[in-house]
Amino acid sequence: TSLALAIIMGGIQGQNLPDALPYVMGGILSFALTSYILLEAPDAYMAASNIIKNHAYPFTYYTFESLTRIFLVFLHNCVAYAIVMAILMRLTVPHWSIIFGLIVVYMNSFVWGALSSMVASRFRDMRFLLPFMSQIVFFVTPVFWYPHNMKGWREHLVTFNPFYGLLEIVRSPIMGHAAPEQAWILALSSLGVGAVLWLLCFNAFRGKIAFWV
Repeated sequence: TSLALAIIMGGIQGQNLPDALPYVMGGILSFALTSYILLEAPDAYMAASNIIKNHAYPFTYYTFESLTRIFLVFLHNCVAYAIVMAILMRLTVPHWSIIFGLIVVYMNSFVWGALSSMVASRFRDMRFLLPFMSQIVFFVTPVFWYPHNMKGWREHLVTFNPFYGLLEIVRSPIMGHAAPEQAWILALSSLGVGAVLWLLCFNAFRGKIAFWV
């Protein structure tokens, strides 16, 4: 997928393959983390419905379990990324901000993923709608295209897209440089809003989740 997108989008944007492939591959690698909110999280509670009904484990356990699995897959894919970059002679030492980037993405994925799990448990159709929305988010987020190519009103696809912030604070450090300030603002704003919403909704509906699933 990364190679195909790099060939096509590199040609459209006037870039050679060795320049386009690290950007696209890093984008897909990073988006796999943020897409947890729409792809994996909606099914977290429903997949564990029998356990939830019969055991009093904290609901946060199911979110942590599925989210940690995604992060382990990400670390595995980082090895493949490093191998490809070494072959292209584009391997760089990750920027130190990758540590904080992964922490912020993990916390974002937790709070928004927990909300997604609750919504999908209450409204079963959301289990199928949210994963479908991830395809739309993939194309409107700068995973394989460059933000500076957007002009006019299309710039808002970057300016107000929290997925761009979560994506970029991981991709940029992987490629060896710091993420732009705008990406951090989007990511931290998303975390703040998500944390407040999660605390409010979880305190209000935690007692009903076992009946929803």
